Amino acid sequence: MRTKCLLLALGILAALPARAEWLLASRETRIQVGQALILTVTAVGAAGAAAPDSLPVVIETDTLRQQALLQPVGVAEGSSRRYRLVWPEGLTGLAVLALEGEASSRLLLMARPAPVGPALAEATANPDPVPAAPAAVSRAPALASHEPMYFLLGASGGANARFQLSFRYRLFDPDGLVGRAVPALQGLHFGYTQTSLWDLQAASKPFRDTSYRPSLFYRRVWEGAPDSRHRWQLDGGLEHESNGRDRLESRSINIAFAKLDWRRKLGEGDYQVAVMPKLWAYLDREDNPDIHRYRGFFDLGLGVGREAGWRLTANLRRGKAGVGSSQLDLTWPLSHGILSDTGSYLHLQYFDGQGQTLLDYNRAGHPQLRVGFSIVR
Repeated sequence: MRTKCLLLALGILAALPARAEWLLASRETRIQVGQALILTVTAVGAAGAAAPDSLPVVIETDTLRQQALLQPVGVAEGSSRRYRLVWPEGLTGLAVLALEGEASSRLLLMARPAPVGPALAEATANPDPVPAAPAAVSRAPALASHEPMYFLLGASGGANARFQLSFRYRLFDPDGLVGRAVPALQGLHFGYTQTSLWDLQAASKPFRDTSYRPSLFYRRVWEGAPDSRHRWQLDGGLEHESNGRDRLESRSINIAFAKLDWRRKLGEGDYQVAVMPKLWAYLDREDNPDIHRYRGFFDLGLGVGREAGWRLTANLRRGKAGVGSSQLDLTWPLSHGILSDTGSYLHLQYFDGQGQTLLDYNRAGHPQLRVGFSIVR
């Protein structure tokens, strides 16, 4: 009897129509803003599944998630059909494209900014008839970059390197159960940043010092109207910083902080200025009780440049003792004819003052000029 029931159940399951899964394929690995991407969509795993007249997709970059619509090219050929998508503005760098609401493979593409100068004039002379994509959804992926990530080399006081890794993770998805039930939790993030100074001059090539900075913070973003030139972002939370050492070389602090990031577009191009102050209060500084005299209670970040071009940022910090540090970072995209398949930047950094590492919070070393590359700026 059990065997008959099992066979009957298997027969019913076999008779149910299988849900189609979609395979996305394209000959292109690089795309330019405003250009048309041609891709083939094939239904697999379900006999007789037909590709529809249009397909909604989601494109995700490091900082943006945007919906778009695939438009058909020609008629379906069996379970396959070709589609066309004009790449939306604002989506540059490494991008992932997938169908929205359907099980599908994903396309990994490198998106470049729109052309400028004569190339722009030629492109606008032949506008594309495909309808524009829907407006962007101002929601970053759950896992994304946080602070700049770079690797730089210098030679002042001996060969050395400085590098930084950083990411953030959104704890509650806006479409998840908790995110929908308590919308205020959608902005809660975990962040982690690690900065190391590497001594390349010594025989064993040791790390001079490394700072580890985990944080828990809440982020709120105000985009304004679609034609607004302003963007505001506020982070507030708790941060721990330590160098992972013990005894006399142990350094650590715990702070409560608030950081404002205000940006404004200039003119009709993609130039913008940024003002980024950060304020904090010390919750614990037992390992280094006088650190406030050198680090103070705030720093000021300033920036100017283009989203698809050069950018100059400055970070200025002053303590109660009248000392502090200054850091300048100049970056330029390497995708402009040098490394067109990457999203990296040529990076020039100048640092002068106390506190290049947490170990040296009260000591000033040689002014450092370093050059290298960054993957997030």
